[in-house]
Amino acid sequence: MPGRLTLATDAAGLRAAFPWLKVPDELQPRYNIAPTQPIAVVLNDGKNQIDFLNWGLIPSFANKVKMTSFLLNARSEGIERKPAFRSPFKRKRCLVLADGYYEWVKIPRKKEKIPYWVHMKSKKPFAFAGLWDSWQALDGSEVKTCCFITTEPNELVAQIHHRMGVVLHENDYSRWLEPDEAVPAELLPLLKPYSAEEMTYYQVSTVVSNARNDVPDCIAPVEPTNKPALSLPKG
Repeated sequence: MPGRLTLATDAAGLRAAFPWLKVPDELQPRYNIAPTQPIAVVLNDGKNQIDFLNWGLIPSFANKVKMTSFLLNARSEGIERKPAFRSPFKRKRCLVLADGYYEWVKIPRKKEKIPYWVHMKSKKPFAFAGLWDSWQALDGSEVKTCCFITTEPNELVAQIHHRMGVVLHENDYSRWLEPDEAVPAELLPLLKPYSAEEMTYYQVSTVVSNARNDVPDCIAPVEPTNKPALSLPKG
């Protein structure tokens, strides 16, 4: 699954990619968005605007005292049946905006992990299929959080990871953002690997491994390590 996200595209670039979307002029480029931080999303509330929700879904039914973990992603397999996701899948869907994401691959017999930046060959921004939910905090305030959905990888991403986020095609945005309650069987066919022909990746510096580093150097390519020596995660 994506471990970190990027959204370095400026407001003009986002408007070009999503001409129907209201994009704030003050949007700042992000090169290293980590879990629990705010990420740019479009909710299925009919407003067609960018909102910022913390990355890590808190289900609405989560215990207000014992809740200590966040759901960073939702597996597409059985999503319509899992308690934390079945209601948001029907009623609270969103687009998670990004122009790339990072994956780390461990080198056998070494502690080092090699980071890669996965993105579109065009470098254009795209949208993950996401879910959001509302949770009531101890002080009574409403907390909105989100996550994105993962599926099995395409043949490109499979070289570095066993899962990938569900990237939606432009023609499916409006369908995903329908504000009315959805029939799960009609949405499940959208949860599939994106075309490998449109994507690429390259190795980047370990500067990205520190979430405090949110700089352009995070996506700068470096001399690649020999890929056959890498060890992919299991499971």
